[in-house]
Amino acid sequence: MSKDKYIYNIKVLIAWSIAWEIIFWSTCYFTPFLLGLFDSANSEQLIFEQPSAFFFLFAIVPIFGIYIYNLIRNNKRTAKLSQNIQKSFMKPVSTFNSFMRYFLFRNAIGFLILAMALPTFGTKKEQSAIDKLELVICLDISSSMNTKDISKTISRLNISKRAINQLINKLNGERIGVCLFANNAFVQLPITNDYAAAKMFVRSIETSMISDQGTNINAALQMSMKMFSKEKTGKGIVLITDGEHHESNPSEVLMNIRESQINFSVLGIGTLNGGLVPKDPDRPEIGYKKTPTGKTILSKLNEKFIQEIATKAGGKASVSSNEFPDLSALLTQINQIKRTKIDSFEFDRKQERYQVPLLIALIVWLLYLLWSKKHTNVLNKLIGQK
Repeated sequence: MSKDKYIYNIKVLIAWSIAWEIIFWSTCYFTPFLLGLFDSANSEQLIFEQPSAFFFLFAIVPIFGIYIYNLIRNNKRTAKLSQNIQKSFMKPVSTFNSFMRYFLFRNAIGFLILAMALPTFGTKKEQSAIDKLELVICLDISSSMNTKDISKTISRLNISKRAINQLINKLNGERIGVCLFANNAFVQLPITNDYAAAKMFVRSIETSMISDQGTNINAALQMSMKMFSKEKTGKGIVLITDGEHHESNPSEVLMNIRESQINFSVLGIGTLNGGLVPKDPDRPEIGYKKTPTGKTILSKLNEKFIQEIATKAGGKASVSSNEFPDLSALLTQINQIKRTKIDSFEFDRKQERYQVPLLIALIVWLLYLLWSKKHTNVLNKLIGQK
């Protein structure tokens, strides 16, 4: 047996490796052009979503360098041994087997990097739906909202403002607007997704903002409906009131809300026992409001009216006699609006093709393991080598 059987043919290995790199890169470069995958006139081009992954291909250079360095070092050690020692203690080596191990390892890495670059080609139709939400908070700021029947230290209005802030904190992407009303209504905050601005406007709300007192639900709801955009979105109105001293009959606007499929919720604030209405909320010492006959006004939560308007609009009502209102039912309704698909549309989605190079990488890696030193005999039998 010649000494050449115990050393690797480095020149042949380098020649085979260079030849394979030329074949590999030529194939990768010219094949897509021949198939028209990079043709700008073709609407379905091959695109790599993460082209920066190709920088990892430079790792092949040090891998090849380490591979050749180890073989050269092995050859030098073997060359120093006599032929008798080589025959007695060493096994013959195969330049071909060595190249195949490198060839398979290198290609497994190459195709894995190609998969990491996320190639996309072609499109497929997909269905989606719009689930946006616009929410208008309609707040009663009539003088009865200054009543402190829930707490001796905080009025119905301030509890309502606390509830609104709590609601804003729970929102996630919904657009919000604020409408204030007493005997007439006005827009305090147009529809926006600026929650910080919304909280700032809510903090500034006072019953003195409207001098014409009363509780005109009809005007309030008409104004709220005008605040919505013309976009196809889920729409909801949250009415917060004590239901006291309502003026005109809101039946017509409530039916419009129902027919327009606007989600309607009413939150009643106050107690059934009621409380006195201060003449000036900032100066309680000057006394409480009285009727023209001199009788002190007792303001009570009008729960029946609140339930009525919610039913007519196809909505739901809840009342709170707590300093910290429970908004769980209201939040559930809002989430149900979000889950309602307002409009569906079809769009083209790029087809990711990373599965192909990833599968090739896994197959080549399996072949590399079979070709490893441990399994050489198994694979040699499969291909008929001796």
